[in-house]
Amino acid sequence: MRLRLIVLAVGNFAMGVDTFVIAPILGPLARDLGVARTTAGWLITAFALAYALGGPLLAAAFGNRAPRRILLGSLLVFAVGNALTAVAVDYPWAMAGRVVAGAGASMYTANALAVARAISPEERRGRATAFVVGGLTTAIVLGLPLGAWLGANSGWRAALWLVAGLGLVAVAGVALAVPTLPGQPRTTLRVRLAPLSDVRVVATLAATLLCLTMSWTVYNYVDQVMRPATGGDSGRASLILLCFGIGAVGGNLLVGRLTDRYGAGRIIVWVAPLLTVAVTVVPLLATSMASAVVLVLCWGMLHWMVNVPQQIRVTAAAPQSAPLVIGLHQSTIYIGISAGGAIGALGFSLGGRSGIGYAALCVGLVALGVLVVSFRLDRRGRLAAGIAPGSARPAGRPTTGAPR
Repeated sequence: MRLRLIVLAVGNFAMGVDTFVIAPILGPLARDLGVARTTAGWLITAFALAYALGGPLLAAAFGNRAPRRILLGSLLVFAVGNALTAVAVDYPWAMAGRVVAGAGASMYTANALAVARAISPEERRGRATAFVVGGLTTAIVLGLPLGAWLGANSGWRAALWLVAGLGLVAVAGVALAVPTLPGQPRTTLRVRLAPLSDVRVVATLAATLLCLTMSWTVYNYVDQVMRPATGGDSGRASLILLCFGIGAVGGNLLVGRLTDRYGAGRIIVWVAPLLTVAVTVVPLLATSMASAVVLVLCWGMLHWMVNVPQQIRVTAAAPQSAPLVIGLHQSTIYIGISAGGAIGALGFSLGGRSGIGYAALCVGLVALGVLVVSFRLDRRGRLAAGIAPGSARPAGRPTTGAPR
């Protein structure tokens, strides 16, 4: 069983590296393909949109297949997409590769977690899920700086070949170690999107979208934001990315405990404003290695503290449709990644590094406004249901491994 879980975690590791590794290598990639840095940034948007839109569409089309077949198919498509990007001779070719990779990735994590739970005894399902999710967090701490260093020293194509190779390793592992399990009943796209008719769900998802958009506005241009601190040195850049990963893991560990103790609402009320401050000051103040390390640690921690409380809040808004709502929440995360790429490009074009920070601030202020609206809708919903405000709190932390 441990071998099976390791195999599933390796696939998640590959997904995590691919999600985060493109931003630090966009500079040399853009030069090689003969496009502007802002144009190359749309490769991140393409991957994220393919993931966000492909998730519900492909799940509706293939979600009833055996999980093992879905895992193999998603990993193969993912690896092919990265290989296409690695051998791209022009920008459209690279764009097509990112779309293919995103579509493949969209079907992997949810099915990997489902398999982990299915093959584990009931008393060990939580640990099994955490182990598979650990592939993503390991990617942030180890895979991200490694991929960025490899891209800087061996070329951006080497970083993408690394991701494609990890995908193929996971394919072999799934083929050899993961058992065949029955598929789930077919669910139509209309049913999967039905929770969007609830205004509370929409408002909470919108708040998540905007919070993550403002953070990805900065992250998608992390190479430019950190250039005064790194001086273009790949070793320094990798160290800063490692600090982001350490902060992310710390935030992920901390937010679960805090949410269990204080409730999702109280945590996001603190995290969202602090994240807004962090993404605004990082492009402005990260001018030395010392300041960059401190700021990136805080930023990574706060970035990773958004998903858990917001997922708890959105499932509390529609508990009868929790699995479908969680799927929509995962798609929302990747829409935030893609929107961050577009807004970051606009900010960078208008004001360089500082423009990125101010663009993130504008998104953050809108996010805080939407968050206030979502809390008011929550309160009305609870009053309508006859529940006193603050008397009920969703328990437990969600088990999801998608990048936040």
